[in-house]
Amino acid sequence: MEALITDRTRSIVVINPNNPSGAVYDRDCLRQIVELATRHDLIIHSDEIYDRITYDDAEFVPLATLAGDAACLTYSGLSKVYRACGYRVGWCVFSGDAERIEPYINAMELLAALRLCSNVPGQWAVQTALGGFQSIQALVEPGGRMYQSRQAVIECVEKSQFLSMNKPSGAMYAFIKLCDGVSQKLDDKAFALQLLEDKHVLVAPGSSFNTPYSNYFRITTLPDPDVLHDVFDRIEALLEHIA
Repeated sequence: MEALITDRTRSIVVINPNNPSGAVYDRDCLRQIVELATRHDLIIHSDEIYDRITYDDAEFVPLATLAGDAACLTYSGLSKVYRACGYRVGWCVFSGDAERIEPYINAMELLAALRLCSNVPGQWAVQTALGGFQSIQALVEPGGRMYQSRQAVIECVEKSQFLSMNKPSGAMYAFIKLCDGVSQKLDDKAFALQLLEDKHVLVAPGSSFNTPYSNYFRITTLPDPDVLHDVFDRIEALLEHIA
């Protein structure tokens, strides 16, 4: 990360748990990011909208708790953990040395007042969501629907002769690698298009997330296990044809 910092760099963006990979960053990694931001006088933008969606022994650590005086903006909302996508409501919390970035905060408040203000029912829903029963917990525990769907993805990838991935520890996505035999014949965009046209399965090409490589694709882990098994059967059939 430090090698990418130039005199034009203004901030570091952290998405934790991560989209598209499902990674959950540990304390040591987050501390190193804070140290990097502090050393280069950068603002930290921490997108934590998947904060309660973690699996097995993964521990979510709010980055602001490690940031000290470093200017940190923490983002979240109702659309993921609280499954209220249509409400289109979220929030941003400032921490650290607010005085140093006061002009930035003023600009954010002005933008929110003029362009980004959510609807009133959505704003009332925030209080109920944060203060009410946290139903997400049962979904991400073993036996829960989201947990079992994630397990189905893991099992299908492990059985495949063409696919591999780092097991997602959080969020609701898996970032899956195509084997060399496939990626040498077509890139992720061509694969996604052919998968859609031939097998009627929609995935996101990995390079759409600004990766420097083009041999991955992202899939959501939300469908029921039976649907996911069908999806991977179709993916495997296409890959057998390509390889």
